[in-house]
Amino acid sequence: MSQQPFNEASGSLPPEAGQARTASLVLGIIGIFFLGIILGPLAIMQANKAERLGERSSAGRVLGWIATALGVAALIFGVLRIVLQ
Repeated sequence: MSQQPFNEASGSLPPEAGQARTASLVLGIIGIFFLGIILGPLAIMQANKAERLGERSSAGRVLGWIATALGVAALIFGVLRIVLQ
């Protein structure tokens, strides 16, 4: 199935754009609380996909970066806790 590009004249977006935007938002929110090091990058990738398809997805991208940063910080804290114990 081929994807149709965003048509500015008609204002129609492919349904995948809205789905990718929603997925990035949901992954970013969940990633803040659970498995941020995995879900954060997935949220960023979905936000990029949504923007390629013509849908704005700033919130999903920001939440993805926050989830990734918190996941990395938790990983570093966990490793330091084990090493310094």
